[in-house]
Amino acid sequence: MSKQIRLYVDRKRPDMGLGKLILTLALLISISLSSCILGGKYSVDRNIKKSYEEAVERFNEFRSSDLNPELEIVDREWVIQQWGSYEQKEEIFYKAMFLLPANYSFKKAKEHDLGSFVAFTWEGKIYVVRENFDEKTFKRTIYHELEHLFQEKYSISSDGTFDGEKAKASAIEGDAKLISRVIAGDEYGRESLSELEEDNAYFLLGYAPYLFGYNLAIEVFNRTGDTITMIENPPESMEQVMHPERYFENEGFEEIFLGDGQNRLGELFILFFLGAHVYDSIAWVAAEGWNGDAYILNETGWVWKISFDSQKDAVEFYYAVSNMMSRLGEKDGEGYVIREKYLPQKIKIEPDGNYVIITSRFLEV
Repeated sequence: MSKQIRLYVDRKRPDMGLGKLILTLALLISISLSSCILGGKYSVDRNIKKSYEEAVERFNEFRSSDLNPELEIVDREWVIQQWGSYEQKEEIFYKAMFLLPANYSFKKAKEHDLGSFVAFTWEGKIYVVRENFDEKTFKRTIYHELEHLFQEKYSISSDGTFDGEKAKASAIEGDAKLISRVIAGDEYGRESLSELEEDNAYFLLGYAPYLFGYNLAIEVFNRTGDTITMIENPPESMEQVMHPERYFENEGFEEIFLGDGQNRLGELFILFFLGAHVYDSIAWVAAEGWNGDAYILNETGWVWKISFDSQKDAVEFYYAVSNMMSRLGEKDGEGYVIREKYLPQKIKIEPDGNYVIITSRFLEV
């Protein structure tokens, strides 16, 4: 606070009653607090701008670039207002696939994710969230965002499926996460996925591209001395991201046709789908045999056809998902009825050689 506020009480003026004195004190305290808050805000903004300019200079030296994006400082509320909306089908998907309980506030989940942003790039600018500013790690954060702008000279694309988009995000975020550490002079090493539980699976799924993409970026960096080859040739599936040797071998997968509007969920989603409800060791083994899939969600339920590398892999998945459904619901004839915590539906699991087909029919509540 640049100015001191002093209170003088004129004892020669008896006409100032106690009420007026209290009101005056309250007003002055309010002014004082406002000055402190504004002073703190301006101080933080000055620190942000100074560190930002230094980070841009260091990044351009490292990448031999001339990036100079405009800086915008915003607050969490602004971020939530910009991107807090979502499509209802997205919420139904996560609830239908048992990653969120039926009564969970998806809106709060989205706002929780958005509220944790420290910085991000958008329309050529870099935005910094004031409340999340951490002076110790800020420059590394800016290196990360500048690398995203540097990536724009490369065509990092996907086939638009859930799996493909996660693979694309892994290349983008893995590259930026590693390069930011390299520029900052920080140590780096492979990371491990936390133990999956019902309460954290949805949130860890959102973080997965940062973790698995980072591990892939390390492998590429150790082989080539940079990550450019990864963003020039991004992985096509999360299988390639989760198993770097399959990325270097350019291992593909079986294309499955199920119907119009189908999606591909991929190995990563199988891991989280199972890992939220059964032992992680079982989920890892069951997911690793993935060789392609097709998924359709509509108003009446969903169907998911998954291809595996061998019949043995398909059987492993079949028993893992059957174990999962027996925990979530009750056996009813050829299927399982889910009624309690999760979206009410009847699940049928059918093994067919190297394939497993799961069919869901939503139940009336």
